[in-house]
Amino acid sequence: MSKDLDILKEAYTEVIWMAIRYAHGRQTFAPSTVRSSIKNFQKVFPDWKPRYDRTLKDDRERMEGSFTDLVALKEDWLDDLVE
Repeated sequence: MSKDLDILKEAYTEVIWMAIRYAHGRQTFAPSTVRSSIKNFQKVFPDWKPRYDRTLKDDRERMEGSFTDLVALKEDWLDDLVE
């Protein structure tokens, strides 16, 4: 792999964890955009995985019964990406 690709790969790794934290649990386009970005990145770098982030929690139980629970999608939580 060229040095330029290594630099770009490291830059993506350094930024995507923040995008995952931001999008995690939101009922917006953010989670699907992050998932799509990672999927496309892995087409070029199939062995790449987002680094583990212990701050990501599956807090769906906390939302059960709320209005948010009614509009939330399973894909809105991104903790499965960093396991």
